[in-house]
Amino acid sequence: MASQRYRILAPNAVTAANVAAGFLSMVAAAEERFEVGVYLLVLAVTLDMLDGVVARMLDATSEFGQELDSFSDALSFGAAPALLLYLACLRGHGLLGLLAVVVYLLAAITRLTRFNLRSDAHAKERKTDGVPVPVAAGYMMATVLMRDHIPWTVAVVVPLVFALLMISHLRLPNLKGRNVVTATMLVG
Repeated sequence: MASQRYRILAPNAVTAANVAAGFLSMVAAAEERFEVGVYLLVLAVTLDMLDGVVARMLDATSEFGQELDSFSDALSFGAAPALLLYLACLRGHGLLGLLAVVVYLLAAITRLTRFNLRSDAHAKERKTDGVPVPVAAGYMMATVLMRDHIPWTVAVVVPLVFALLMISHLRLPNLKGRNVVTATMLVG
């Protein structure tokens, strides 16, 4: 029993590091260090991919771990990119800029909630229902990095488009697959 408890600690520690990276990204955004904020979210994406691998490798999957992962995704791929995009690109554009990132955040939370209600903590689905939140966050990060080369209206459209894609019922291949859709989502 004790060894199982310690095995569960490993993937949860990776998830906790994801939470820390997401929070530190928000701190970097508040300090107007936007590139640092993006790189911290890239670290969060990497940690998000690792926690499940570690859990399955150690046979330490759990409902607690699934819930913790969902909360970390809400922070690192919902709140953090929304704040980062708002402060880097949309702060000076009034209510429209604020509304765009709030809609993105609410869609991310909705997508994560729907995923939790429909998934099994011990299984990996072959298809996803809507665009995964980390993929949408990747496009938000890319928008932040390209902020000096795109009109601000693009920075408003990106979170709104991905909000719709996250809550859509598009059946997309899981990112573990090897196909054109997976490659396109990862390149994005």
